[in-house]
Amino acid sequence: MNRSYGTRGHWLVAIGAILIGGSTMLQWWQTGGGSGQLAAITGVGIGDGRVFLGMFAPSVAALLLVTLPFASGRAVAIDHPLAYLLLFVAIIISYVWYLFYLAQHSLLPWPPQQGIGAWLAVVGMVLFSRGIFEVFEERRRRLY
Repeated sequence: MNRSYGTRGHWLVAIGAILIGGSTMLQWWQTGGGSGQLAAITGVGIGDGRVFLGMFAPSVAALLLVTLPFASGRAVAIDHPLAYLLLFVAIIISYVWYLFYLAQHSLLPWPPQQGIGAWLAVVGMVLFSRGIFEVFEERRRRLY
């Protein structure tokens, strides 16, 4: 078995991508719903095109990129740390852009129980970034 894929970094990238993709399906913000307030209005992350194109699609692409060497049975040229880094940059830009949009409309999820999706995305991004670091380190170790 070729050990160039299936490393700890690839697993962390996959778990982070799953968390990011799953966070887009959860509630990101809520207004109202308390005692003496109007009915609650909520927003799911994937309901906005920024989140779908900038977070969900790159996380699915990262999962496909991680599983591609397993499907082919050998190392694949596109399974490169820079590919994961580019996907991660797209996710970060989209996340910050959407949080800026929510801040403009006073919809930031506070307290956290009202917007668990935004917080779960942060956990996924931390795991994803750590996985990218591990993939870079594994590649560096293989080169030397």
